[in-house]
Amino acid sequence: MNSYTFMGLDDVEEGEEVNSRKKSFIKRAIAYIKIRRQAIRMTRNSITRDHSGAHERLVAAFFSKDPMYDATRFRKMFRMARPLFNQIVNEVTNHDAFFCNNVDYTRKEGISALIKCTSAIRQLSYGVNAGFLDEYMQISDTTSRTTLDHFVQAVMDIYGPKYLRKPTVTDIEKLYRHHEEKHGFSGMLGSLDCTDWEWFSCPYGFKGQYVRCDHGLNPFILLEVVASQDLWI
Repeated sequence: MNSYTFMGLDDVEEGEEVNSRKKSFIKRAIAYIKIRRQAIRMTRNSITRDHSGAHERLVAAFFSKDPMYDATRFRKMFRMARPLFNQIVNEVTNHDAFFCNNVDYTRKEGISALIKCTSAIRQLSYGVNAGFLDEYMQISDTTSRTTLDHFVQAVMDIYGPKYLRKPTVTDIEKLYRHHEEKHGFSGMLGSLDCTDWEWFSCPYGFKGQYVRCDHGLNPFILLEVVASQDLWI
């Protein structure tokens, strides 16, 4: 009787010790998590960007009824006409939900489709890095890179079957005819190798810059013929 009683007390004490160790471990884990969260808050570089203000400025500059910049300036900066840009924005937004202006869990307004598409097209047009447009468009470099990936994929999905394909005989005739009407001579498809042209009237002071030992003694100019690829676009 007494032996069973003592064994029961030992089991109770052992169980209490295990529970105490568990509680102590949980408390230490919670304290560690709080310290880590506080350190992250102190080291995180959080920037509050004015997404709505950037959208309003962009609309006032290019897309309002009376924009600051006319159609000629728009074409120069976006490398395309305004109606074409609006069409691309609408089709890309309908194709990929990433470009929708969603509101996050903090009820903060997201980045508009106009800002995202403008950022992607500017990167493609001017070859600038992702963070170059942050000050004007209020969009981070990470979001800009992600936007560019989504934009390129959406354009390939939407316009690929029609434009990113091999041209037919009818397409080639149309391209030749359009190029001849615009420039006065027939165009070309594909690519050509670089061609060396000898410069007979090269000034003596520039001769050393246009002479290479594997091309003889006379100065020459290396012409690189750049043409469109074998695609309908």
